[in-house]
Amino acid sequence: MNFRDYHDPPERNASTAFPIAVILLSMAVILAYLAIGGAWSENRTETAVYTPQITDVPKHR
Repeated sequence: MNFRDYHDPPERNASTAFPIAVILLSMAVILAYLAIGGAWSENRTETAVYTPQITDVPKHR
């Protein structure tokens, strides 16, 4: 048998366990990162963002 020309037959039953495990593991790592980062930054001062003031009388140009 010539191994250079030998090819495996195509896969008929693909497993979805590996991609789903990768997605779930990624989600767990991201959630842990956000939880740890949130707990760590909780000791710092709060930052406030203010919207621009809207006047009662519009200015005409």
